[in-house]
Amino acid sequence: MRKDDRLEEQIRQFYEHVPDVADSLPLKDYLLKHENNQMAWYLLGKQYAARGEEAKANYCFGQAGPVYEAFEAKANPLSGGGFPASAPRDGGKKRGLAIAAALLAIAVSVVLPVRQAVAPTDAAPGMRQAADDTGAMEEPGPPLKPAYSAPPAAATGSAADGLALVAGADDPATDGMKTLGGLLTKRTSGSESWLVQAPKLGKWTDWVGSGRPLAKVALDRPDAASAIDWFDPKWCPCGTSKDASVLWRSVAEWKPPQEGKLLLRSAMIRYRERTGSWPKSPDELAGAYPANTTAGWSEEMTVWFNELQAELEKGKAETVGWPRVGGTAGESGGVPAGSFAPMTEHPLEIIVDKKNHRLAVVSGNVLLRNYPVGLGGDKTPEGTFRITEKVRNPNGRSDGAFGSRGMTLSDTLYAIHGTDEPDSIGQDRSQGCVRMAKEDLEELYDLVPLGTKVTIVKEGLPADLRIPEKRFRLKPAQDETNPKKTYEWLG
Repeated sequence: MRKDDRLEEQIRQFYEHVPDVADSLPLKDYLLKHENNQMAWYLLGKQYAARGEEAKANYCFGQAGPVYEAFEAKANPLSGGGFPASAPRDGGKKRGLAIAAALLAIAVSVVLPVRQAVAPTDAAPGMRQAADDTGAMEEPGPPLKPAYSAPPAAATGSAADGLALVAGADDPATDGMKTLGGLLTKRTSGSESWLVQAPKLGKWTDWVGSGRPLAKVALDRPDAASAIDWFDPKWCPCGTSKDASVLWRSVAEWKPPQEGKLLLRSAMIRYRERTGSWPKSPDELAGAYPANTTAGWSEEMTVWFNELQAELEKGKAETVGWPRVGGTAGESGGVPAGSFAPMTEHPLEIIVDKKNHRLAVVSGNVLLRNYPVGLGGDKTPEGTFRITEKVRNPNGRSDGAFGSRGMTLSDTLYAIHGTDEPDSIGQDRSQGCVRMAKEDLEELYDLVPLGTKVTIVKEGLPADLRIPEKRFRLKPAQDETNPKKTYEWLG
C-alpha cells in the first residue's frame, strides 16, 4: 500500500472511531502531515475520557503508545492496539523516537485550548508590532544597546509566583520541541514554567535579546490538553492568548536576579579555586582589597548564599548549585533551563575578540554581555589569564589614564581598565591592555568576581553589542582602593 493510500485509510479509521470530536477538522489536517503523532492521539483520548466515552478514549490511548505511559505513569490500556495490518504504521523508525520529541510535536501545530485574553495595546520596548492581527511581536533588531525585553509600562502585577523553570529556546523546529518536552515532563517544585524566546548570535545564546514570552506550562493541571497557554502563533498556529503583558514584565523582572545568582555562584567557585575551601560567610567574599572577590553585596545575595552554603555544609553537593529561593517580592525562583541551562553549570568567564574589538561575558554558550573595547593589536597578547586583582580608582583617581576601575590579568602589566581617551574604544591604540568605556567597565567590575578566567583570541565573538539598558550594579560593601600602590599597567 502506497503511503498516501495508507494515510487515507488511517484517517478513515480515525473518523470511524472518533466521528464527533469538536476539533476533528483541524486534527484531520494535522494528521495529513503528521500521520503518527502520538501526542495528538493522547490529547484526544483525554478529551473523550473527560466526556465519559471510555471506548473511544482507550482507542486513542492505544495509538498514543509511550506518550500515554509517560503522562499517566501506568500501562497503556491497549498496548497491543493500533491500525490493522492492512494499514501498517511507518515501521520502528518513528516508534523509536525519543518521548520528548513525541511530546513536543504540540509545540508546532497541535490544536490546544488556550485561555481567552485581551490583546495588549502596545508592543514591548525594542519590539515592533506585527502587521497582522495575531498579536505576535516581530523579532527585535540588533540595536546598539538593547533593553531587557519588557511589556508596556502600564502593565502591572507578576506572574512569577510558584515558578519552577524558565527555559529559553530559539526555534520550534530545532531546540524548541525538545525544550518544551522537558518542561512538560520534568517534575520540580513550582506550579508552572515558562518558555521564552532566546535567539542565537552565531553559536551564542543571546541573553540580553531574549525574553519574549512563547508559552506558559502549568505543572499542576492533570489534563495535558490544557497544560499550555501559548503567546506566539509562530510556535503554535492554534490560536493564542494575546495578553502577554504581565508575563513580559515578569520575565524582565526575573532576568536581573539570575545575573546576581550567577555572580554569587561564580564567586564561590573562584574563591575555592584560590583558597582550597568554600567561603563560610559573605564577608569572605565581599572583603576589603585585596580580598574583594565580589565588588559589593546585596540582601538577596545573603539569602542565596545561606541556601548554597547550607547545602555544602550538609554534604549534599560537591560544588555550588543554583539558588532556588526568590530574591525579591513576586520573584519566586525559576531556575534557568533550555538554552539558559549553561548558566546553572558554568561560572562566568570573559572572552576578548581582537578582530572585532569586543569583550564578552559568557557562561557556557550563553552570552550575557558584549562590549566594545580598545586594544593594542599585536601588542595585546593572546591566551588565557585570570583576574588576579580588582581595584577602584587606580592611582587614587576615577578620571585618570586608567579610569575608575582596573582588573589585573594574571599578575602582569596587562589589565582591563578605563581610559581618558574614549575615542580609542574600538581602535588598536593601547600598549596591550584592554580599554573600556566608563559605564561598561563599572558594570563589568561588579558582574565578574576575582579569579574570573579571561581568554583573549583573534576572533570568535559577534560584532553585535549586547548591553542592557538597566545595568547590573552591586552596593559597595568595603574599601576596594589601594592607595599604597602606583599602577603602571601598559595602558
